Amino acid sequence: MKKIGILFGMENTFPPALVEKINSMKVEGVEAEFVKIGGIRMDEPLKYAVIIDRISQDIQFFNPRVFEKCGAATERLW
Repeated sequence: MKKIGILFGMENTFPPALVEKINSMKVEGVEAEFVKIGGIRMDEPLKYAVIIDRISQDIQFFNPRVFEKCGAATERLW
């Protein structure tokens, strides 16, 4: 199963609508969900194939931490 992670902040309309739309398409082997950032372990498999970042353009100090954590947790960061 490939997961698409949506990373966002205070925004409350677009991210849920995007997750709902992606999941309603029922593409075999693809699922979208909200990203939860926390500790990661190097010996665990990657959780997301892609993370769509909707927060770091608004919160500049968050940007380096997002790329560090998400980069370690995904195959690709867009």
